[in-house]
Amino acid sequence: MMTDDENACVRNIVKEIIRELAPRKIKVNKNFVTFLTKLLLINPNWGIGDDFFSQRQNVQRFVDFVIDDMLTQQNNPKIVTLKVQFYFSCNLEHMEYVIEYNKRELMRKLASLRDDILCKTSIAKSDDVELLFNKIVYYITLASGLGNPTQSKVYEEALIALKSILSEEELIEFSSMSKREKFNQLTQFVNVAAGIRLFNKDCGKGGKGIVDLPDLLGKAIEVIRDTTERTLLLIMEKVNLLTTVVDKNYVIRQTFNGYQMECVTSEDLLVKLDIQIEYVKDLLIFFRQYELLIRKILDELDDIRERGAKILIEMEKLLKIIHETVYMKIAIPVGVIFPLFEQLWAIWENFQNQGVLLSRLSMIMSNLETYSQNTYYDQTTIEALIGSNPSLTDAERLSQTADLKLISNNKNVKVVSCDAIKNYQNVKFEFLGFCCWKLIQTDGALIPGNPTMGIAIFKMKYYVFSCVEGFEEFNKDPQVYVNCVLDLMRRKPQLINFFQMRQELESVYNVEKLVESKVEIRVCEDKSMQTVVHVVDSYIEPEYKWNLWELKREALTNAKLLSSVTRSTQTDKTTCNNSVRIQTYGTRSVETQTRKDGSSNVPRPNVFLYGLRGRKDDRQFKIDLTLPLEERRNVI
Repeated sequence: MMTDDENACVRNIVKEIIRELAPRKIKVNKNFVTFLTKLLLINPNWGIGDDFFSQRQNVQRFVDFVIDDMLTQQNNPKIVTLKVQFYFSCNLEHMEYVIEYNKRELMRKLASLRDDILCKTSIAKSDDVELLFNKIVYYITLASGLGNPTQSKVYEEALIALKSILSEEELIEFSSMSKREKFNQLTQFVNVAAGIRLFNKDCGKGGKGIVDLPDLLGKAIEVIRDTTERTLLLIMEKVNLLTTVVDKNYVIRQTFNGYQMECVTSEDLLVKLDIQIEYVKDLLIFFRQYELLIRKILDELDDIRERGAKILIEMEKLLKIIHETVYMKIAIPVGVIFPLFEQLWAIWENFQNQGVLLSRLSMIMSNLETYSQNTYYDQTTIEALIGSNPSLTDAERLSQTADLKLISNNKNVKVVSCDAIKNYQNVKFEFLGFCCWKLIQTDGALIPGNPTMGIAIFKMKYYVFSCVEGFEEFNKDPQVYVNCVLDLMRRKPQLINFFQMRQELESVYNVEKLVESKVEIRVCEDKSMQTVVHVVDSYIEPEYKWNLWELKREALTNAKLLSSVTRSTQTDKTTCNNSVRIQTYGTRSVETQTRKDGSSNVPRPNVFLYGLRGRKDDRQFKIDLTLPLEERRNVI
């Protein structure tokens, strides 16, 4: 967790980011920038500790990363995923505050009317009594949400209910109370009068303007649920296609260091389709996050339906008690009946609260749909990456490995079957049940694990895998792979809230390197090979020269011989004369042509300057008297 000083520095960084974005005309939510900044600073490699905020260079590096790699790409799946997570954390995770906020807004809108009622200190005339009754009727009708007081029938019912609990003498006494007492009395008037109107509606003697909230709530839940389920089906189609693309484009290779995954997607195909495999993985993370939120909305709808059913049963029981209390009685003590009416109103108000929650869920659904439309998703391009292979659902993908079983040879890792775990449906798998080995090897691809192969238990946590090879690698050193996932989340911040592992990352904040890089060990071997029969017979050149300088020396000697002369001599020991043959060449005539000097005679320039003498102005001019070449030839 950050200290107060660090939070102050985060605010300064957020201000600088927003200031840098202003010239680029990029509008962002300040709270979202704060959310993103704190999320990124969970990574200690940014240096938030000792000297981060005192060194301008580090601050600028962080700001440039946030702007250039994140905020300038508003439609990139990774930034849209972070926006969805921020929106979810501000809305769906704090649904209990929605009811309180709605009440505060209602009280704020009724504040002027309430102040008029509370500030009335004395009543002198009957007109003032009727006016105050009128204001109180309007207030309790609007505060309870039971109809429109401007409608005559609604106003009459509310006025009758109010006068049944407040006479004119009591109203005059009410006006003389202190503001605190009048506020408490006014709140009680709202509760009791609303309860009376609800009871009259149940008796069939009133209820104008009061909607059948239980029935309306049930129908609204069904409509929103149908819309949500259709949205979930569309999301799952995209999730299945993207998962198939990622799974088909990564294959398992066996190396000296064990099993590894390698991307086999052709670069030419990616260039042709104008898409990157990294974009596909980020898109898969977004739709998985979208799927997770939609499922939570469905759970919230189920909770609202269950609460609505319980509230309806509770209201029916209370109405039965009220009917039994007032049956065949002319007068009933206030201390007996008023609390029952107040309870009835409290139950109805709870119904209204469920309607407020339902309205907020509908708004969240609409906004999530807007976020999904901001991401670029071309189904034709995605399908081209898998060719003729069909898109597999999660169930079909898991059925392909259902017959495989995991076997552990590590005493710290225990493999159990699904049947061996009590309350298996409530078991929380690490990384939401995705294969952590493929998540690391593919640098962020979400491939579901298969629990039927076996569930690995390490340090009281449950892990599932999509292949046996992945478990074998995990089984060698489980903690290393857990740290690898944490390190991956530091580089991909959208995975932090997706896996709900912010606390785990904060607990290892002081560890800069979660994974030590391993030096690849190369294994060398000496090998020899003997053929059965030599294809070419062996031959050794007797005059073969291997020395390069020997060849150069021979070349120089041969070149020198070209300029040498052969001579013969007669010695004293010669007993006979040797004939000497001389070859001569006959004379032949040779002609040569030397160069001739050429010249040309051109006209000599002849110019006359007119006006050099006898003129006082500056209008001298030049006359060219040179004869043209043709005229000169004629003269000559």
